[in-house]
Amino acid sequence: MPVILGAIGIGAFIWEKRRTRCLTAKRQGMSPSALLDWLIAAGISEPVADFVWDALGRYYGEGDIPPHPDDDLSEDAGIDPEDIEDFVAAFFDDFSLPQPSKNDPEIIPKPLTLAGFAQYLQSKLGETTA
Repeated sequence: MPVILGAIGIGAFIWEKRRTRCLTAKRQGMSPSALLDWLIAAGISEPVADFVWDALGRYYGEGDIPPHPDDDLSEDAGIDPEDIEDFVAAFFDDFSLPQPSKNDPEIIPKPLTLAGFAQYLQSKLGETTA
């Protein structure tokens, strides 16, 4: 059993490193601070930009994968759709927005890029900074 678990762990590590190389080769990423500046310049308020990076930053590792606004959250960042739903629920809580219900469910756009996620959350506040 320990050998099987070790093999699974090594496989996951190799997959993650391959994903990192492919993503880095696909586009030029930016530092987290440059990403925040880009989001704010694109009309995202600073609190929303900070929320987005706080929620998504861990998926980019310790600087292993520089983020890019066009990253697909599922494909490029490897974020599970249920995690995205959890981020939306946390956003609604943090910004004192009414939680969706079964009668009025929240529809999260798909596919969703990093910039698209920020724009979606900003739209829930009904305001922009641009």
